[in-house]
Amino acid sequence: MSVSQNNPSNNMRSQLFEAKSALFIGAHPDDIEFYCGGLVYMLQANGCQVTFAVGTRGGKGYTGWMKRRLERLRTAHQHDSAHILGGAKVVLYDYSDKSLANDVQSYAQDLKTLIKNINPDVIFTWDPDFIYNPHSDHQAAAQAGRIASEKRCIYYYGTREPNVWIGFDINIMQIKIKALRAHRTETPWYYWMLIRGSFLTRHKNAGVKVGERYAEALRRLS
Repeated sequence: MSVSQNNPSNNMRSQLFEAKSALFIGAHPDDIEFYCGGLVYMLQANGCQVTFAVGTRGGKGYTGWMKRRLERLRTAHQHDSAHILGGAKVVLYDYSDKSLANDVQSYAQDLKTLIKNINPDVIFTWDPDFIYNPHSDHQAAAQAGRIASEKRCIYYYGTREPNVWIGFDINIMQIKIKALRAHRTETPWYYWMLIRGSFLTRHKNAGVKVGERYAEALRRLS
């Protein structure tokens, strides 16, 4: 495992891998795993208590029984995935998928309450300024995360302007992929075959930054 960032004066190992508690904020089940699954696994292997806060259950705008069924499935898949990554605690909220932008302040207040209860040493959320995947729910989760985090140590994932890279080997990548594939409605075999090449290439390119086979990229505010 390697950690690097552009400003070497910051003690990254102290900030990340000595953390006793970490909060990862997302909009949908699977957001966190796509961008931080390797880091989640490594933190928990190092004794850190990890909590996932997920704003929606992923109903995708459906109504009636279709919405309820999909939300139940994606809720179960989120718990399965968290278990694969080491047993992160999962907190799911009931904001509407595709409409989280209407509830930024409410979600931020929920996150503030959660932060007060678990007192995380470090928080991870979507990048509100340089977002890589500009889904409106991702942007809303980014805004809510920034509001709720206030002056705490915060790292942004899903960023186009990273300055921190967390490197890892193929064994951890295989665990990350297994956790992603647990989201069976989102990564069925045909979709996974379609994105597999670009997914691995992105992680390999990030790995070059730290001399590792793979890496995840983050942005830390200076």
